[in-house]
Amino acid sequence: MMKIKLTITALFFLLISSTSSAQEIRKNEFRLPDEILGFKVLKCDFHMHTIFSDGMVWPIVRVDEAVAEGLDAISITDHIEFRPRLKEMGAGDSTSMNIAYRLATRAAAAAGIILIPGVEITKEVPPGHFNALFVKDADAFAKHMNPKNPRDGSYIRATLQEAKNQGAFIFWNHPWYQTQNNESIWFPVIDSLYKEGYIKGIEVVNATKYDPVILGWIQSKNLTNIANTDAHSPINLREGEHRTMTIVFAKERTSESIHEALKEKRSISYCNDHLYGDKKYLEEIFHKSIVIETTHDISNNGYLTILNNSSIPFSIKFIDTKNLKFKTFSGGITVPMKGETAVKFINNNEFKKGEEILVGVEVENLEVAPDKGLSTVLILKFN
Repeated sequence: MMKIKLTITALFFLLISSTSSAQEIRKNEFRLPDEILGFKVLKCDFHMHTIFSDGMVWPIVRVDEAVAEGLDAISITDHIEFRPRLKEMGAGDSTSMNIAYRLATRAAAAAGIILIPGVEITKEVPPGHFNALFVKDADAFAKHMNPKNPRDGSYIRATLQEAKNQGAFIFWNHPWYQTQNNESIWFPVIDSLYKEGYIKGIEVVNATKYDPVILGWIQSKNLTNIANTDAHSPINLREGEHRTMTIVFAKERTSESIHEALKEKRSISYCNDHLYGDKKYLEEIFHKSIVIETTHDISNNGYLTILNNSSIPFSIKFIDTKNLKFKTFSGGITVPMKGETAVKFINNNEFKKGEEILVGVEVENLEVAPDKGLSTVLILKFN
């Protein structure tokens, strides 16, 4: 293993990291159904950094954070062109680009976290930044850089081709970054890279920024839906708060199955109590997360109670209520995460034993298209 001389600055980084690792890991698990549509529901973050590029934490800290939130898989994607912390640690530019992955491997295996080897390819805008997951050797990218300007955008094809040669899955990071007015732009070079088969996905959400324009690109161009933290500092979340993540629907809980699922576009995005993605996935998650109970009295008064077992609160708007009149202030209700909500309704007809009424709703924070919530039905049963 390569030896690294540590300076006082490096020891400071290690002290922060060791303190984080030594603390009791506080569980702040993000709860979703374990399976939908025959696939395992895996919680993943495919974009984060350590002190081996421009991050502020030791690689093992990224594993501890994932354990605390009940994640299934992470990828440490340090920049290959931009590694300012090496000088602060007294390490040389020749330090292996695989080192963060190697240092985190044992901790990840012990914790049951799937650790996916990855890198961030960092070029001047355009073309921008890209992540390559499932790479076999990060050091091999060094030969595809301009030594005078490592972020020279003219080297992008050679760099992405190296990733492709290694069988990597490549996605475009934060398309708005460093553009005028922080606007997501489908540049001509991006169009070329997409048509040439390099770009397989895009970050719909980066950190806490969601762009509906990108969700439209994902759907119109048949790309994989990705969301990540792009964490550089330690991830500190309050109780009940959850990081941005990619939800992957995999055949098995393995690295290979995650790779296959991403290539087959079986994923959705999560950020700030919202899910973004294909209707079939959002609808199944919604219905597998809730339990509906209906009660009524001898008059025409009834009560709909919705219990929510997930970590996502559901904002539900009533659209088609048939003969039922729901007593709400705004035409809808919010069902809190891991909680329940009851709403009173009046039936214009008599309740009939065994009757089922389908109530049309829109789940506003489950977006199936830009600014369009999930349309589905609730089945109310009368006993």
